[in-house]
Amino acid sequence: SGTLPVVSGVACSMDVHGLRACWTSRMPAGTDIVANTCNRKAEFPDIFQLSGKAGRAPRARAVLVDGEPKVIEAALQANSQPNKDFSFDETSAVWSQSGRGGNFALGYVGESLEAPRLLGDAMECVRRQVEACHGTHTGTVLFHSLGGGTGSGLGTRLAVEICDEYSAAPLMMTSVLPLAAGENPSQTLNVALALSTIQEVADGLVLYENDRLLALATEFQRKGSSMASSSTRPGRSTDSWGSGPVTSLPAMNGVIARDLAPIFCPAPSSEPLDLFEVLNSTCPMPTHKFMQAFSGDASASHGPPPEPKAAVEGLGRSIRTGLAGTNRSTSGGVLSAYAVIRGATTPDVATLRADVMDKLGGPVPWRSVEHLDLRQHAAPLRSAPKSARAAAFVNWKRTGQVIQSVNDIAQQKFQNRVFLHWYEQCGFGEAEFEHAFESLNRVVADFASA
Repeated sequence: SGTLPVVSGVACSMDVHGLRACWTSRMPAGTDIVANTCNRKAEFPDIFQLSGKAGRAPRARAVLVDGEPKVIEAALQANSQPNKDFSFDETSAVWSQSGRGGNFALGYVGESLEAPRLLGDAMECVRRQVEACHGTHTGTVLFHSLGGGTGSGLGTRLAVEICDEYSAAPLMMTSVLPLAAGENPSQTLNVALALSTIQEVADGLVLYENDRLLALATEFQRKGSSMASSSTRPGRSTDSWGSGPVTSLPAMNGVIARDLAPIFCPAPSSEPLDLFEVLNSTCPMPTHKFMQAFSGDASASHGPPPEPKAAVEGLGRSIRTGLAGTNRSTSGGVLSAYAVIRGATTPDVATLRADVMDKLGGPVPWRSVEHLDLRQHAAPLRSAPKSARAAAFVNWKRTGQVIQSVNDIAQQKFQNRVFLHWYEQCGFGEAEFEHAFESLNRVVADFASA
């Protein structure tokens, strides 16, 4: 999309998701960073570029970045599959032959011989994608994971470089927290260092939790829900993008894809994606840049088309499922929100807005329901032609609680000097950690006092 570059492996962690979501509501798994650019003049959704040749699938305006070749090579090999909805540009994929050791500092500073080349090549790919927007580049969306060294370190460094190089265009991050019982013992230290830097350079950040994604993917597959695959009968799977019987990384990626597709891929007859508009609606205060995303479906395989209210009910179920088992309250905590409903409309916008806000837990006392920016369009998503979907970005107080829990664990490890020698070898000592903790503590305090 002429406005958003997606970089995988560094700025977008395809460890958890990919760009495919925006077009087909399914994303490839494995890449650490994806950066996507948008073009306001595109006839296709903004994040795709028409090839100009008959029979050729549109190409994603995306840059794929990773410290290892396996995942990106698999994504590029998939370009040759028949009946592809879209393809990736082979010239906009960069990788090296080794990872970053699960170390934010190694990914960010890049002491290895490959790191400077990888960062430089990634920025060159971003430059080409931005120039291909022909003066209509309206922003960048960067996807990455936070637990490992490539996603957290190199992804954060790429965000800093993109912010410096294209400061006039907004930068939105989609960042994924690792599982609470993760496999990287230093993951909370990586998260603290990454989030403290990102919140200073990004205009907005969509924060996902792998534990919530796992719960949703498991529930969708258990029920054989239409949200797992709009074209799959309950209990059966027809593809490998997350609708199989075993909860997997692609299944979790599919949840993210369904959340983002309605927002990042507006209906063909509506206005093109305006990242400024989305950010203005969800992050009106510079001190509160973090948000979370949810979506819900209402399917109508037979009978009349679904009503918007049914899609909003699906949104509520997704929120309850994803947050089940947590002790973090969402009641009365919404600071701002941006919601899109595809595949159904109603003239009673006021009631629909109140219904959506109710499912999100309601606004803080000093905000009103009217502050919810709500869009609706009768055209369904191409990936869910018989369903209505409600998707929302919500900036709420719960996000501060999520950040606090991770930051508390990271500070405990820091106080006991657990793994600190790994970071000190790359120049990240006590001063850098103390700055990160102070920054995140301030974010947590701002959310708590909102």
